[in-house]
Amino acid sequence: MGGFFDSMRRVFKGRQKDRFSVTGKAIVIIAPSTDNEKRVQILDISKGGLAFVYDGSKEELIESGIMKLMAENETFLEKVHFETASDIPLENESGYFRRRGVRFKWMGVFDQAKLDDFINDVRTCSL
Repeated sequence: MGGFFDSMRRVFKGRQKDRFSVTGKAIVIIAPSTDNEKRVQILDISKGGLAFVYDGSKEELIESGIMKLMAENETFLEKVHFETASDIPLENESGYFRRRGVRFKWMGVFDQAKLDDFINDVRTCSL
């Protein structure tokens, strides 16, 4: 029964953390230093997760793992553990893209501070 009430609480509570759109310089590298490494542009970010668009099929990207957060050529966070929250198709005239939302897993105090610096560096406006 707790599952039902938890679901209803999420529906009416909304987001727990502020979400921000970002500049074009915000990049995430999925599975860095592996054969499956993929560099994608971030759409929006919060202290709890981020969203990005990528070209390809859902199966091409790992569901959870490690990502690296960068702005231009500067690395802000080397290892961010994440899990996929959503992955939806976006039909586009120029190709087939998908939008993926991910949640950050637990971060220590120092990584939270680095994440704050990253958000402050790349954010444009609150969503």
